[in-house]
Amino acid sequence: MKRTLETMLAVALAAVALPALAGDVEGKITYNGAPPKLSPMKTNRDQKVCGNEIPDESVEVKGKALENVVVTVEGPGIQKPAPVSVRLDQHECRYHPHVSAAPVGSTVDIVNSDPLLHNIHGYLGQQTLFNVAMPLKGQQIPKPLPKKGLVHVKCDVHSWMSGWIVVTDGLYAVVGPDGAFSIKNVPAGSYTVQAWHEKLGSKTQTVNVPATGPAKVDFDFGG
Repeated sequence: MKRTLETMLAVALAAVALPALAGDVEGKITYNGAPPKLSPMKTNRDQKVCGNEIPDESVEVKGKALENVVVTVEGPGIQKPAPVSVRLDQHECRYHPHVSAAPVGSTVDIVNSDPLLHNIHGYLGQQTLFNVAMPLKGQQIPKPLPKKGLVHVKCDVHSWMSGWIVVTDGLYAVVGPDGAFSIKNVPAGSYTVQAWHEKLGSKTQTVNVPATGPAKVDFDFGG
């Protein structure tokens, strides 16, 4: 009996010591064909701060790398990530960053770095998620992100201002200027990977994540 208990204890301890089987999902987002030539957007007020025009950030391609894509991994076996705090700055009448992502239940810390009035208005679909007047430079207001979905951020004072927050209950990455992404520690299994872009839409693939090492998933947008 004593030996049986010792054996059971040893097996239990070994099971606890085993590392979780998880790999990585990584890849690159590319734009196929000649990228669109987007003209700067003209401003029509507060030009001492905003300037006369600002760049159109809706499709940004460098080489063949497509920026500002949000990649998510969803499916059974993935635990919902813990909430975080993401920063959204209003600077020179633009949103920084232009595209961000956060888990459900997170908070967006809205900052006004301009010495003028902004009225930031966040839409989840057709529903107003937050609507905040911010007249003071250095002002900071937190707002919750309680639901999954695409939050489109606009300014009721400066019509050209536009940004996005992707709220997800899966694992995620925001693609930078090199078009590459890497999502670490994805439990081994089969998952749906989605790449979302504000103008070019969404594409999905199924990926089988190994117990260790990377699973490659590339997405190609464009004409």
